[in-house]
Amino acid sequence: MINEEQYIKSKVGGTNPFRVPDGYFDNLTAQVMQQLPERHRQSLVVRLRPWFYAAACFLAVLFTAAVYFYSPDTSSRQVATNSNVTVSESYIDEAADFVMADNNDIYACLASEY
Repeated sequence: MINEEQYIKSKVGGTNPFRVPDGYFDNLTAQVMQQLPERHRQSLVVRLRPWFYAAACFLAVLFTAAVYFYSPDTSSRQVATNSNVTVSESYIDEAADFVMADNNDIYACLASEY
């Protein structure tokens, strides 16, 4: 790294070869500002567009939540309204084994409902 710097200094020297004209930076800001286009006023729709997007997302979430929480659950309603449904004893035995309930638990549950 040091060898490269010494090589460059030996070829170019220690002086800066670039020159800036006198008074160049005095009017630079004014010249740049003149070359910029005029700022156009944004319309109301363009300024409110992010708020429209946020409102649409909020309404989508609200609609989804309303459908999820207020939709009728047809499977539980159908079982509750059908009083003449017959359930086999093997199904009851399998369900009791699955929940690890013994006869005392089943009797207590049936007695508490009526």
